[in-house]
Amino acid sequence: MVAHPPHGRARAVILLCRAEELKRTGARSVVLGKGVNALDIVIVEADGARHAYINCCPHQFIPLETFPDYFFDEKRELLVCSGHGARFKPDTGRCVEGPCQGESLDRLNIVEKDGAVYLDESRAPEAIARAKRAKRNW
Repeated sequence: MVAHPPHGRARAVILLCRAEELKRTGARSVVLGKGVNALDIVIVEADGARHAYINCCPHQFIPLETFPDYFFDEKRELLVCSGHGARFKPDTGRCVEGPCQGESLDRLNIVEKDGAVYLDESRAPEAIARAKRAKRNW
């Protein structure tokens, strides 16, 4: 679905998940696209609010989870990168412990309507993925 806001610029408004799908683990991974242009997104629920980030640790550009949809620590307070143990606040994406302390996950704009969470970005998912890859130093 593509929405056309009043200022005339098209936005990519894409269904990511139903809010109820976050209840089991508090988070869900959704991949939009395929191959090198795929955009891996993590949607998290924290304190009744939902947030979305690119599922890519700033330390070594790897996905956070080892097992599908398991991003949180045991207390369900922080997101954990399974690669090197970095820990992130779910409401801000900021790393509070680990090799990328002080850095943050890349936040994505979302909207919620009728119990569903939608990506709401001015760039297509492929363009977001390409821009993220361009930031890598290796």
